[in-house]
Amino acid sequence: MNSPLPDDEVLIPCTRDELGRRVYSTRLTPTEDKRAKVLLCSVPAPIPVVFLPGIMGTNLRNKESKESVWRPPNTGFSIGDIFGLIAAIFTWWSRGPKERQELLDPDLVEVDDSGPIDLGDSGLNAQAAQRRGWGSAHKMYYHPFLARMEQRLDNVYRARKLQKWWNEDSLRDPKEYGEERGQVSVLTEDELIQAGKYQFDVWCGGYNWLQSNADSAADIRDYIDNTVLAHYREHGGISAEQADAMKVILVTHSMGGIVSRALTQLQGYDKVLGVVHGVQPASGAPAIYHHMRCGYEGAVQIILGSNAGEVTAVVGRSPGGLELMPTVEHRGGMPWLFMRNAKGQVLKDASGVPRAYPQRRDPYEEIYKTAAWYGLVPEQNTKYLNMLEKSRTSKAPVTGRSDFEELVDQVARFHDRLWHGGYHPHTYAHYGADDGLHSWREIIWQGDPTPLEIFGAKPRDDGNGSYQGWFERKLPTLIPTTPPWTAQGQDTHGSGGDGTVSTDSGRTPGRSGIKASFRHGSKGYGQYNKEKGYEHADSYVDARAQWATMFSIIKIAQLANWHPTDRGKT
Repeated sequence: MNSPLPDDEVLIPCTRDELGRRVYSTRLTPTEDKRAKVLLCSVPAPIPVVFLPGIMGTNLRNKESKESVWRPPNTGFSIGDIFGLIAAIFTWWSRGPKERQELLDPDLVEVDDSGPIDLGDSGLNAQAAQRRGWGSAHKMYYHPFLARMEQRLDNVYRARKLQKWWNEDSLRDPKEYGEERGQVSVLTEDELIQAGKYQFDVWCGGYNWLQSNADSAADIRDYIDNTVLAHYREHGGISAEQADAMKVILVTHSMGGIVSRALTQLQGYDKVLGVVHGVQPASGAPAIYHHMRCGYEGAVQIILGSNAGEVTAVVGRSPGGLELMPTVEHRGGMPWLFMRNAKGQVLKDASGVPRAYPQRRDPYEEIYKTAAWYGLVPEQNTKYLNMLEKSRTSKAPVTGRSDFEELVDQVARFHDRLWHGGYHPHTYAHYGADDGLHSWREIIWQGDPTPLEIFGAKPRDDGNGSYQGWFERKLPTLIPTTPPWTAQGQDTHGSGGDGTVSTDSGRTPGRSGIKASFRHGSKGYGQYNKEKGYEHADSYVDARAQWATMFSIIKIAQLANWHPTDRGKT
């Protein structure tokens, strides 16, 4: 490898100013100190890395009052985090479906970038991180990773040598981190040196996750053009030619992957060099169905909703939330919603067809729009769809049900366009695939539905996944996934996941011809992939997800051509 600085040279330390620019500070030294003082400067050539959070990961505020309406608490140990958690619990505990629907109206909220910031070891100051949008994203889940990216990508090649992590960990075989396509090679020193010529700056692109992902894509396009790239035109010290050539790298979490695909594949935005997806629900997530019928589980239910009413009141009017429901292509069109008797046997309808939905590859009509007892929004929950008597899709007065059905039709059209749009040609992905993390691969209603299907029946739904009768008869209850039923027999390759996104959905990009796909957890392979899989929300805390992201960014960076020494490169 290359030699470090000689002993007769001293590096002047570097800090960052409020614009994120490098600043060098030194002091006078004794006359007997003859060592050369060295500033490690480089020709300006930035590659902005723009992070797109997942659903509920962006702080939101009311457009008019500017008051915060969504800022999930951080469970850290600082006084601010502790008081924030206590305040959030007391605030959301008392909010019922109607108040939640009123606060979280997709049309009345916008991104709130004034949230708390954890600088970690990023090397940035608070003003620079704020300018780059870090305050728009949930601090606990995302900021440690943003700081890690900033610090590590800013120190690839310094003082004429590769820095420690890059000279050791990054040079490992991607197969040992679960890469399953086998189309990418180990990073080389030349690739690292080439990437090290550039300045990687980490930005955060928060978005309104309640609105359609297509609308969020348009907002992110505006953010990249008029905030990120505009920053470098004004403050980056680059030439007009460089500014015109510059592109960004997108790193996404969960729903952020859907936003990025809408941006590059549906809108044809060409200022993206490449994309790194993390735990994307590429073909949807049945877990959304569970939440709309049962509420969330564990402590988070206080904030996110503890029953069907609290969740349906928000997600039932949220195009973005509904766009995370399983698509036609999920699991190759196979069923994922099952009716079973007390013995675990799949029930059959009057024609002898198994009651496994979708039966006809149409989840929109068969599951989402139906008002049947097993539908996404059964008749008894219609009251939660429009508690404010306000239409989202029409100016004419409509019922909550008709408005919702029109919204589902819009979701179906978006899903179809997104599926046929494919992926950015330079896409890398990683996902969790662990059988120890129940991820609602299937939704199972177990019990006798006969009393619910009698004409005029008035189901008693407890809002937490159980129907209740006046007698001892066992009515359907939504139960955790057990070994899956399929028309072809047992299929366990796509089981498990990350606790939210099933393996079936997470592996979808890898089957669509992307550059690389990393499979992490018990169902993955590799020397550095032996630990239990990671949870969906904090996946970027995991070392495997971080490694896959750093590897992917360096590979994508080889396409950059706006450094002065890259003239003529294609």
